[in-house]
Amino acid sequence: MKVNQLGEFNLIKLLATTLDKNFKSVNDFDDVYKLLVGIGDDAAVWEGPAGRMVFTSDSLVNNVHFDFLYINPNDLGWKAIVASQSDIAAMGFSPLFATISLGLTGDETVDTVKSIYEGIAEACSEFGGKIVGGDTVKSETLFISVSMIGCHPSDTCKTDPLNRESAKVGDLIAVTGNLGSSAGGLRVLIGGEKQTPRNKSLIEAHKRPIPQIQTGLWLATHGVSCSTDISDGLIDDLGRICRASNVGARIRIDNIPVSKDLKAVFPSDWIKLSLSGGEDYQLVFTGSDEIISMAIDSLETPITVIGEITKDYPDIKILNSKGIEETSPVKGFDHFTNI
Repeated sequence: MKVNQLGEFNLIKLLATTLDKNFKSVNDFDDVYKLLVGIGDDAAVWEGPAGRMVFTSDSLVNNVHFDFLYINPNDLGWKAIVASQSDIAAMGFSPLFATISLGLTGDETVDTVKSIYEGIAEACSEFGGKIVGGDTVKSETLFISVSMIGCHPSDTCKTDPLNRESAKVGDLIAVTGNLGSSAGGLRVLIGGEKQTPRNKSLIEAHKRPIPQIQTGLWLATHGVSCSTDISDGLIDDLGRICRASNVGARIRIDNIPVSKDLKAVFPSDWIKLSLSGGEDYQLVFTGSDEIISMAIDSLETPITVIGEITKDYPDIKILNSKGIEETSPVKGFDHFTNI
């Protein structure tokens, strides 16, 4: 079997199983550092003498995650950092430090590389995660790989991390912000359409996404336990929650928050874009009616209830405006089966 037949999710499961079977500890740290969340979530979380910490890693590869025809180096640097910041937010932590591994063909201009790092510095200045080191290597294609650790703002905070495996049957499903705008912005760029005020907002959502740092911190300290960020599309990322929690989900298309601009620019495709479009870097989370209501009333970021958790593992049922289940579910991004 080839990797593109196995798919990204099953590949991760296989690699995790392989590590478990072959790893043997060679130190005495197990009594000092306790792993709270491991492989299979947005990030790893452990507890040690310095408190609880989170660690994540993300890579952007030329012609896989980006194309310089549709994004400039400065915005690329911004997005490279936001991808990791969003993972940190999804766990209920705040970015602290990061390192960058940069792969270059050698044909890039110095100004291009400088602009990438200016975008990196801007995102770090805005949302946290000071760059403290990294590596630079020659590569057949340009790539940026970010490793980031995060912490709680309070040294004494013992709040449990958010995770994907604590959704419960009967929980409401909620999301932050609007969905599908980033995918809509990319489609505008690829189509080479004339820039208008409406599609400009979509392009901005694609090039300069905003990680939900403060929202993640609030959720983790107010009773929410289950969350993930929307990087590969709502259906795929909610599906990860369902598989990790051994539950199903039911969502209503009419409840999904979508910008007026997305509906105006893509009147026939906004549903598909909102369900399967990636790189919105919003959060999808679950909780009781009471907790979700408190989040709606307390947070500046718009919170929208889109459905509920069911016992129909691992199915996600998509109901249209008439309450009828859609027969053609959409899928988000998979690094291998999308080839």
